[in-house]
Amino acid sequence: MPKSTERLMRENNVKSLHLNNTDREIFESYMTYIRADLRVNPHDSERVLNRILRQLLKSENQGMLAMDFFDHNPKAHAVKTIKELKNETLKNIFKYVWHHILFLLGIFCFFKGFIGFFIGAKPIYYFTFPIVVLAGLFIIFLFVWWTFKTVQIQAFNKSNWVWILTYVVIFALIALLFYVLYIPQSYLAFGPSIQINNWTFIIISFIITPIAFYIDHHFIKQNSNTYL
Repeated sequence: MPKSTERLMRENNVKSLHLNNTDREIFESYMTYIRADLRVNPHDSERVLNRILRQLLKSENQGMLAMDFFDHNPKAHAVKTIKELKNETLKNIFKYVWHHILFLLGIFCFFKGFIGFFIGAKPIYYFTFPIVVLAGLFIIFLFVWWTFKTVQIQAFNKSNWVWILTYVVIFALIALLFYVLYIPQSYLAFGPSIQINNWTFIIISFIITPIAFYIDHHFIKQNSNTYL
């Protein structure tokens, strides 16, 4: 019977509960590491996880522990598994941006209005604003990418240094976004312009973001019919 990506994910989550506590903790870290990698197609990763989970459950019934199953290095096993899958980094990135463009625009509008209170109201220049939008969306995507990367790093590494690195990168991206929203409008100010209040951008973000969540839940997830 064909199974969608979402169904496979639910099945993997439920089946992992049949493992003993230690093995389940190891496999959940393994599963998180693979799911958080943007290089692989989500459906392919869930298929592989489903196959590995079936093998792991069979091995456990025969008395083998998860650490033995993963050759005492679950992370290395996960890295090897990812490398065996087709690398679709660019395709996944463009697909993610396309599917979540409204959500990304909502976040951009919020930051544009919020940062505007600190740098002062700037006119919107018709020739400069597209550059600001594209650069802003790229930085916001870096936020998303770093979130996935952080989840992946923390799957097998619980060190406090990971948390420190996470916050350092986040603050660096916020600072970069600040300059992206400020510099082009200040130093590339040419051509016709229009004045838009900061609150207008924030209100727009409050309108766009719920719509983006609704579309993501009712259309994109329902239409992701990739089957086995």
